[in-house]
Amino acid sequence: MRLTSRCPHGATSFEDLGVIRVLDTGDGGAKLRRFVRDWLGPLLDYDTHNRSHLVRTLSHHLDCGGNYDHTAAALVIHRSTLRYRLQRIREISGLDLAEAGNRLNLHVATRAWRILDGPQGRT
Repeated sequence: MRLTSRCPHGATSFEDLGVIRVLDTGDGGAKLRRFVRDWLGPLLDYDTHNRSHLVRTLSHHLDCGGNYDHTAAALVIHRSTLRYRLQRIREISGLDLAEAGNRLNLHVATRAWRILDGPQGRT
């Protein structure tokens, strides 16, 4: 299985998907898209309607292990901007980012989002 991605390298091979491979059900990614929508839907909608970058911010924050300094540096934003965005993420999603189960599901969902839809170069 190969899913096209909007990354500069074109397509992501099945072997490179890591944990996302476990979610492959042979349905062309429909269940994976539903999983992404279940966990990121309100944030994706908010980003679309407000031309914001909350999902990308969350993705980087999780990739950086929750480290504010590393996340802010990766996004090239100030720490206070990051704190504001994370607070908006909590408010919009209704999720506690400190809860391990939420972090795991959100991390998998943001990884899948990048593979399926991608941030399209937005910060």
